[in-house]
Amino acid sequence: MGLLNDKETWKKTILEIINHTNDRNQLRATYASMLVFSELEDQSGIWEETKDLFASDFLQRQKATEYNDEIYLDALDDSQEHVWNCGGGSITQYGLPLSRCGEKTSNIIRREKAYNKEKLTEEVKEKSLLLNSKQRLSSDTVLFRIENAQKYRHNGIFLDAPGGTGKSFVLNILLDTVRSQGKIALAVASSGIASTVLHGGRTAHNMFKIPLMDYNEVCACSIKKNSELAKLLSMTSLIVWDEVVMANKNTLATLDVSLRDILGVPGRFMGGIVFVCAGDFRQILPVIRGGGMNDELEYCIKSGYFWDDLLKLELTRNVRLKADDAKNKIFAKNLLALGRGESGPVKLPEKFGIVVETRKELVDKVYDNLEENHLNASYFEKRAIISPTNDDVDRINLMVYDKSEEPEKVYMSVDTAMEEVTEIQTWVFNAITSPSLPLHMLRLKVGSVIMVMRNICPPKLCNGSRVIVTNLKKNIIVGKILGGTHKSEQVLLPRITLESTDTTIPFKRKQFPVKLNYAMTINKSQGQTFDRCGILLDSAQCFAHGQLYVACSRVTSWNSLIIYTGWEK
Repeated sequence: MGLLNDKETWKKTILEIINHTNDRNQLRATYASMLVFSELEDQSGIWEETKDLFASDFLQRQKATEYNDEIYLDALDDSQEHVWNCGGGSITQYGLPLSRCGEKTSNIIRREKAYNKEKLTEEVKEKSLLLNSKQRLSSDTVLFRIENAQKYRHNGIFLDAPGGTGKSFVLNILLDTVRSQGKIALAVASSGIASTVLHGGRTAHNMFKIPLMDYNEVCACSIKKNSELAKLLSMTSLIVWDEVVMANKNTLATLDVSLRDILGVPGRFMGGIVFVCAGDFRQILPVIRGGGMNDELEYCIKSGYFWDDLLKLELTRNVRLKADDAKNKIFAKNLLALGRGESGPVKLPEKFGIVVETRKELVDKVYDNLEENHLNASYFEKRAIISPTNDDVDRINLMVYDKSEEPEKVYMSVDTAMEEVTEIQTWVFNAITSPSLPLHMLRLKVGSVIMVMRNICPPKLCNGSRVIVTNLKKNIIVGKILGGTHKSEQVLLPRITLESTDTTIPFKRKQFPVKLNYAMTINKSQGQTFDRCGILLDSAQCFAHGQLYVACSRVTSWNSLIIYTGWEK
């Protein structure tokens, strides 16, 4: 069943990948994620038995007739890079031989210097012509600060950008401009799905090794002063952090304290690096577990010690909505009014989306003609249903999933206690469902839309990346990425070991790190744009600041919004 952690299971997984694709780079990338995210045994033995398969493309590249140590080292070097990309350390800690890289900690400097400067220059030239006045002012201001960074004690900038004003477009132009000049620009976001929109984007926690901490703590990033990441930061000209409003102020404070220390500049914000953070305070604020309004305000970045010193820029014109449509102009105006917030219940204005009367009608409107398009990636890329709670999301996912008549494949997980808890039977863990874990019984079909639940291979595959399934094997799931900068690229997803983070008794679950994603929570949807978006509010009203505004601002036109409230008003 592919559930054991023995040598034969891993060899079968490797052979399954090879039988599916001739791309040895993809084989090494998938194997790297298995190394980093699973507890494997006897990897030295597996490597010795399969190393010819891992290195066959290097044999062809060198036009050699026999394998030799240099060819194997090429394969080890590439495997090491993929392991670093997954957030792992040296491949020797997983039982593989030492690569040419030795005990280096990462390849991050080379990766951030690998951009094609000539190509980026041409793209920036073309895209800059499309900037409106506010976008151009913001871009020019940031670039001026980078050129004159030493003149300013505080190089922090906040870009206030309501949904649809072209924030991601401006941020990507900034990143491409700096990289085209041969400088280092790092792109991060508060969520995985938002990071996929940025060129070279990663989650902030992944890029800067920000520890998972209590919301009232300020710690230090897990970056050693002599590490490759520390060297990269000393060379960095620009850091872009998107959807920063979702971040706890202490997360930014942790990065600030760490950069000052690493770069040896205690008196300058973020160590003197030009730091552009972008977001919209009408949207979702940091989640404080069990907290209320006062807690959200206290840990919002506006309460941070650095806020008053940030230079404030703003984008105001909605470029997402079709400007020539009079109804869209009214919709944009009503959307901003909704974002400003009013006391009491919200009554949606007339022509503020299409209102439906049942869940079935909501599903049918968003996923119309599903039978003809159930294998069409472009059809699913720009459609989703969103709701405040995971329970409603799960129910809608099953409603859409059951419409497909493709054959079903069921994958079972292996659940084990992380502590010596002898009195708890395995079936107890099997029955546990958690937003942070895939299901014990994972049901999938070819054409299913799924979401990746871990940073498997950033920036290509982050927590929140959407994928359409193209093939279901015993040991791997094959799919294509929906949207983002890696749109349509093929990915191979292996089983990995995931640890529970929000259950009473900690346990491990070995399973494919995915869940159905025809529907998603409003929080997960932040940063995405859909051509057709359904909002489900019949069993749970929006319960956090900005959720309704975020939900309603995901679309490109007023009639792309399909709303089911379940109430007469």
